[in-house]
Amino acid sequence: MKDRPWLPYCAPFFLYMGFLLLQSRLPADSLLYMYPVRAVAVAAVLIYFWKHYAELRAPGQGLSAVAWGIAIGLIAIVIWIAVDPYYPKTGKLMTDFSLWLGRLFGYAEPPATADKPPFDPTTIASLPARYTFIAFRIFGAAVVVAFMEELFWRAFLIRWLVKEDFQTVPVGTFTMSSFVFTVLMFGAEHDQWLAGIICGVLYNFLYYRTKSIRACVIAHATSNAALAAYVLATGDWKFW
Repeated sequence: MKDRPWLPYCAPFFLYMGFLLLQSRLPADSLLYMYPVRAVAVAAVLIYFWKHYAELRAPGQGLSAVAWGIAIGLIAIVIWIAVDPYYPKTGKLMTDFSLWLGRLFGYAEPPATADKPPFDPTTIASLPARYTFIAFRIFGAAVVVAFMEELFWRAFLIRWLVKEDFQTVPVGTFTMSSFVFTVLMFGAEHDQWLAGIICGVLYNFLYYRTKSIRACVIAHATSNAALAAYVLATGDWKFW
């Protein structure tokens, strides 16, 4: 992997994004099997490349880094939920922009369509299938996504933006350009772009504060696990 040191960090992320693209083109009931397949496939790639993630085996800051990770993870998800009603999401912004362009160039406006409701796993008739889906959904978010995204955003990209030979850049190295770019792109990755930007700032702060990728993984896992608990407790499926 000496000639392609970026591959172990990028392959799981882009495989995950490929699944999201495929999923957007499939009927809603495909989620029943797409979530488990996606979680297992991305986890398998992470395991395959595991020996290359030296950042996860680096000496950390012990309980302090863990405590920081949990605290930042909880703060991030409280903000994620709290700001949700107060800004338009990426999908709506893109739809509104498309309509504006249509009006600008005189195209006929398409008929209004109802918003697609979020997938509700309680509609799965079979209880074993329902609980299996929920288990894979939690595992995918709190474990697979936490490792996959932190290895891409903060073990790879934020350092690659400092220097192409990113493995020579110490974890926690700060530059304004890498900070701003990763925060904005992390936000753009999510439909909840504003919450994504805020969380990107918090996760980057943790990265600089602890100089630990493990702490960032713990924070991301805490956020996603807490969001799963909130969704299951309230039935607010739009967050899933």
